[in-house]
Amino acid sequence: MLSTEQTERFHAEGYLILDPCLEEGEVEALRERVRGIADGEVDFPEASVEYEPGASGRRMEHLRKINHPSRHDPFFVDHARHPRILEAMVDLLGEDVKLFGDQLFMKPPGGIEKTYHQDCPYFPVRPMEVITAWVALDEVTLENGCMYVVPGSHKLGAVDHSEPWMVGERKDMKIPDAAIDRERERPVTLRAGGCSFHHGLIQHRSGANRTRSFRRGLATHYMTAKSHWVGEGEQPGYHLLSGQEYEGCV
Repeated sequence: MLSTEQTERFHAEGYLILDPCLEEGEVEALRERVRGIADGEVDFPEASVEYEPGASGRRMEHLRKINHPSRHDPFFVDHARHPRILEAMVDLLGEDVKLFGDQLFMKPPGGIEKTYHQDCPYFPVRPMEVITAWVALDEVTLENGCMYVVPGSHKLGAVDHSEPWMVGERKDMKIPDAAIDRERERPVTLRAGGCSFHHGLIQHRSGANRTRSFRRGLATHYMTAKSHWVGEGEQPGYHLLSGQEYEGCV
């Protein structure tokens, strides 16, 4: 799926863009499924839905994030097996690949920013070999809240998320602004159906949506099947997507 040049670029910079990736009909099927969740036509737990600060009620324009869609809807497990995406993951992670999880980022008109962070420090698996395939359901632009990355920052490992950041009344944590090399950051713009792959340790953020249109994206997180669970509580079950299981691994 990927050329040697593409895989080398990913390992050097921590991200890669495939645009286009999905066909128009495949993107529309994703949009329809998201509409079904937002409108309550698809059975989906309220606890896995997040709202923009100050908003309530499951309406599309109020939703900030839909967490773990593949846990509750096999449609999204099928998406994780999409040949173009999974074959690229095998090229980047190796033959043995599992689905760690996924999130739908809605970014409605007026949707707020997401400050600089890394994904892997929040994922209780080791080694931190997790790669996200971020598929655009809408065109992603500078104006509607595209992602920004710091190329090569994945090589620095996990860094402290020690600066508070408020999401409405909820306190989140971010990488301190002083620790980010803003001069090196790059925007990731995509057409609908485009896909960006980014390493779970790359430093990244997204802007606010200053338009009247949505900027929806489906982030599917893949990990090597050799990863070990290091979290508390009961170990989740993870779908094996390619290759083989390993004893003692998640």
